Amino acid sequence: MPFGTVTRFREALAPGGVLLLLGCYAGITWWDLAAVPANAVARAGVAVGERLRGGGAVPPRAPVREPRMSLADVRSEADRLLPGSRVRQLLYWRYLLTYRVGGVDRVT
Repeated sequence: MPFGTVTRFREALAPGGVLLLLGCYAGITWWDLAAVPANAVARAGVAVGERLRGGGAVPPRAPVREPRMSLADVRSEADRLLPGSRVRQLLYWRYLLTYRVGGVDRVT
């Protein structure tokens, strides 16, 4: 989804409405590097569980485009398009953007 699409979501919100957007960003931060060992352990656990259950067919994957915006870019665009919004960095190259119509975001 092009990031500029958030303006259409913003315009569709009712007074007091909240927009939550979960997305992925490009690049690597220190937080991402800290998550790599946890991700490796989780993947290994899933693989072991699948083998113990007999494997089975590989589930289809949804088509996904690589993220193009860095976390700094996401924050900059959010400030420009959604004044008062908040961007929180999450594990595994994800972010959560929160925006409340009519004021500073208070959603946690």
